[in-house]
Amino acid sequence: MSTMTAAKDTTPDMTDFLTEELSRDFADRNDKPSAASNVLSGPPLIMDEPVPRLPRRIEGGFTGLGHDLDRHGRDCRNAVRLMEQLRPLLETAEAERVRLSQALTRILPEIEEHGRGLATMIESARKGDVSGDLAGKFTKSAAKLDELESLAEAMNVNLMAVRSAWEQYARAAIQAQRLRDGLKGH
Repeated sequence: MSTMTAAKDTTPDMTDFLTEELSRDFADRNDKPSAASNVLSGPPLIMDEPVPRLPRRIEGGFTGLGHDLDRHGRDCRNAVRLMEQLRPLLETAEAERVRLSQALTRILPEIEEHGRGLATMIESARKGDVSGDLAGKFTKSAAKLDELESLAEAMNVNLMAVRSAWEQYARAAIQAQRLRDGLKGH
């Protein structure tokens, strides 16, 4: 009998709690004070808009509600896992881009120096001074240009990798945001 009395004592509190919680879900989203909390506790307020009503039926019952919540939970966990998997890939591609940019910054002055030296030796040879190692200078300049070409190819491949990683990460973030908005909207 005392259990029944305790249940009766908490019923008004539970009614108020459920009314407030459900009215948030079914009230207008304009952050206006809702009259739904007064539906069970007092006379209805007269407003221009109709008072939202509590649902009379929960689709799928409590089991269906549980399945929906489980599905949303799995979707959210999968979105988090996907973003966690993509982040290292993106960070690695970006770190490689930084390394390649530093290599480019290092090699460009060397190529310019070899080019100026080669131009000076060619000009001297035109004037009759063939004492310099023109063939060696051509070989060194060609080696630096080959290095630049390899670096340019690596930078091109890296650019595609960074772009792909960013696109995948952005899609995952957009999907996660949609899940988040869907949970807030319900």
